[in-house]
Amino acid sequence: MVPLFPELHVELVKLFESESSEGTEYVINRYRDPERSNLGTQFARIVKMAGVEPIPRPFDNMRASRSTEVYAEFGAFYESKWIGHSARVAQDHYLQMREEDFARAVGENAPEIAGRSGGKSGLPAIGKTLPAFFPAAQGSNTLHSIEGNR
Repeated sequence: MVPLFPELHVELVKLFESESSEGTEYVINRYRDPERSNLGTQFARIVKMAGVEPIPRPFDNMRASRSTEVYAEFGAFYESKWIGHSARVAQDHYLQMREEDFARAVGENAPEIAGRSGGKSGLPAIGKTLPAFFPAAQGSNTLHSIEGNR
């Protein structure tokens, strides 16, 4: 069982109310047959029509984003159970470093990385007198983006 997160629930209710007919079992009916629908191709068309820069491996990246959010809010146990992979797989392939994590770690309340002001910490602005970050040791267990992992 997986919780229906509030932000998804709101969108599904809107979709159901706008597109479903009385007695419909599913909210999304159009893509029920995996033999006749390719969500990757359709998603690429939508991105192109929207004039948005395509991202590599969009479904993997969306899964990684949600995995990271669930991990940050609920922890490794729930992230593994709800997303459907082991904690090791999450660490190796899905969990990412987010700007807001970095900002929180250095005592800032805004997720902006470039041009930091030092935030509430009272420390000088990072990048002016202190390095913005120290590179992680090779082979460490740090969180990372999934881009380029395969």
